[in-house]
Amino acid sequence: MKDIIYFTKEDGQNIILLTAQSNAISMIGPTERDLKLYKKILGHKPLNVYALIDGKEFKFSEAWLTPDFQWN
Repeated sequence: MKDIIYFTKEDGQNIILLTAQSNAISMIGPTERDLKLYKKILGHKPLNVYALIDGKEFKFSEAWLTPDFQWN
């Protein structure tokens, strides 16, 4: 089980959006529900979203921040 911290970098600050746990690395991307929560926390759509996993920082591409993003 991996601990995942989702955060954004705005105004020179890291703002934590959500923490989670996952067994599958393919399941780390934000869901539509997550994006709605991020918007509620920030008051606007996030400009960038990062995940911190095992001390490594990953930035999600802008395509992942679109609720209708499809893998196939």
